[in-house]
Order: sequence, then structure tokens, then C-alpha cells
Amino acid sequence: MKRIIACAFALLLSGAVVAQPIDDFDSLSTPELIDVAPEAHPAALYVLSSRLMAQGRGLEAAKWMYAGQLRYRFLVTALGDAGQDENILLSALTESVGRPVNEYIAADPDEWIEAMKWALDWDAAHGNALTSKTTHASDLAAIRSGLRDLIVQVDENRDLIRKRRREAGLPVR
Repeated sequence: MKRIIACAFALLLSGAVVAQPIDDFDSLSTPELIDVAPEAHPAALYVLSSRLMAQGRGLEAAKWMYAGQLRYRFLVTALGDAGQDENILLSALTESVGRPVNEYIAADPDEWIEAMKWALDWDAAHGNALTSKTTHASDLAAIRSGLRDLIVQVDENRDLIRKRRREAGLPVR
């Protein structure tokens, strides 16, 4: 996982992507990373999520991963064709960070819903330094709607989610 994240940062720092490069977030403490989150590139939120997951703080990791996912999807959508490199990085982070976080959080549909709602609330309460919420309001509305739809889907399928996880030998909380 660290190798994928390192490659992703190398892409960002090399200028291969459209959005502004991010700083070295490994040098920031977790509270400092949370403080800069509204101004940071969405990849930083995935770094934060990964760090929290490694610390055994799964619910917090899921909250930040969904905030990062929401912001990253918004960025890629707003960039249109120019967002191809960002989309590649988003895919890598979704696989390397998102997969273990989702595997953890899906064990408890209540926490899963809580994490997604928190991400929507956090995003609404904070400015976005990379992507204008005003200029790209319709893109933002579509991305937020997709996350709200996932919340509804999880809520309506709680029992099925638990049943399928048990059948797959995955934990259920």
C-alpha cells in the first residue's frame, strides 16, 4: 500500500497532474493533517485515512476516506478531460486505501452510514481550496447525490449486507 501511495505522490510532485502539488504530509502529525484538510489535495485525506486505519481507528479512517473520495470525485469531474491523471491516482488510492477501509466499515452498516454522513457534513462545512463549489455547483451536487444514494442503499440493505458478509466469512459488528 505504501508503494502505491508513494507512486501517487511522485506523480503529484512531478507535475504530471493538473491540480496543485501537495506537500510532504508524512511530516505532519495527524492533528496537523486534519487542520490542513480543507485546503489539501484530496489525496491527503486518503493519507490521513490510511494513517488512522493503521492506528486501529477504523471509523475515523472511514470518515476521512469518504471525505477524500467525495472531494476527489468532485475534482476529477470538475476537471473533465483534463482530470485523467487525477482519475488514475484516485483509482490507485481507492484500491490501496479505500479497499481495506471499506472492508472494515462495511462490517457495521450503522457506522458505515455514520461515516458517509459525516463526510457530507464535513465537506459542506468547509471550503474547498482546489475546486470551486460555486463554479462547479452542479458537479458537486451530482457527486454528493451519489454518496447520499449509497447511504440509502446501505440503509435499505442492512440485513443483506450482514448476511453476505457472514457467508463470505467476513466480520460483522
